[in-house]
Amino acid sequence: MRVTDLGLASLNERFRAAEPVEVLRFAHRTFGDRAAILCSMQSSSAALCHLADRAGLAFDVLFVDTGVLHAETRATRDALVQAHPNLRVITLHPERTFAEQTTELGVLYLDVEGQRRCCDLRKSAPLRALRGRYDALLAPLRRDEGGARAGVQPFALDAEMNALRVHPFAYLGHGGLEAYLAANAGPGGVVVNPLHGMGFPSIGCFPCTTPVLPDEPARAGRWRHLAGVQYCGINPVDRGEAPAAVELPDRYATLLVTGGA
Repeated sequence: MRVTDLGLASLNERFRAAEPVEVLRFAHRTFGDRAAILCSMQSSSAALCHLADRAGLAFDVLFVDTGVLHAETRATRDALVQAHPNLRVITLHPERTFAEQTTELGVLYLDVEGQRRCCDLRKSAPLRALRGRYDALLAPLRRDEGGARAGVQPFALDAEMNALRVHPFAYLGHGGLEAYLAANAGPGGVVVNPLHGMGFPSIGCFPCTTPVLPDEPARAGRWRHLAGVQYCGINPVDRGEAPAAVELPDRYATLLVTGGA
C-alpha cells in the first residue's frame, strides 16, 4: 500500500490530543516487532524508552554509536539495558572507525559540507543499513522544540527508510517532559545521561558538542563552530524533506486509514 502525508491526516487528527502512551500502544499493536524506538541516550528518548517499558511494550531500541561519543553516553546505554527488561537495545556502528575515516577523508566536521558528510557516514548510514527491517521508527521529537520540528506530527513519512516515523511526544510541551522526568527520577525511573547535569542540554558526538550557558538555546552547544548548523540529519523533518509516499504492506491499510486496533 502507498502511504502519503494526506493519507496520514485522519490518523494524526485522531492522536493529536492523545497521551504519549496511547501512541506507543497503537504503534505496538499495529507494527509489533516491525517497530523500533530510536534512542540517542538523551533525556527525551530515555523518557520514551521508560514509558514503553513501564507500559509492558516490547520494542527494539536502536542506538547509533558513532565511535566518537562521550563515555557517559555509552554508560547511559548500558544502564538503560539493565533498567528496561521489555526493551532490546541494538547498537549500530559505522562501517569505518573514526581513525580510518579521518585517514581517508580528513577531519570532515570543520566545515558545513564536511559536517553533513560526517554525520551521514557515522550516524545516518548505520540506520539506513536496516532499511526494510522496520515499518515504523519511533522518536521523541516535539513541536515545542521549534525550528524544523515546530510542525512535527504524531505520524509522518521517512522515504529514506521506507517507513513511518512515529512521534509520541509531538504535542508534549517542555514542561510536560520535565514533569515526567521529575516524577520518574531515581531508582526505577528514567535513565538520565550524566552530561545533562554537566551543562549539556543537547548531546551529540564529543568533537562537536559543548556545554551551553544558561541564557543560550538548548542546542547552542551543537556544532558551535559552524554557524547555522542545527541537526545531524538523521530525522527527515530536520532535513526539511516532504516525501511523497512510502510503500508499506497491505495488512496495515485498515489500521492506518481508520486508526483502528
